[in-house]
Amino acid sequence: MVYIGVCSLVGSITVMSVKALGIVIKLTLSGMNQLIYPQTWAFTLVVIVCVLTQMNYLNKALDTFNTAVVSPIYYVMFTTFTIVASVIMFKVSFVT
Repeated sequence: MVYIGVCSLVGSITVMSVKALGIVIKLTLSGMNQLIYPQTWAFTLVVIVCVLTQMNYLNKALDTFNTAVVSPIYYVMFTTFTIVASVIMFKVSFVT
């Protein structure tokens, strides 16, 4: 569970960082150069580190447990963490 949890949590951070890089690319292509800002390079580094960490822990989980066990648990945890990270990032309010 620890391997899958770490992999899912890091995966959700990867999704948010790739979203930020997508915005950077969009702004850069529209004429506002974002490559001069250190945040751009920080997000790039975060994506690289998170992808490598995610692959490492997913491989460890698959070495330890059967794919039929790892895949559904990883899917649910990754989706849940990504939704929570999106809510935090975009400050979505569920107040009626």
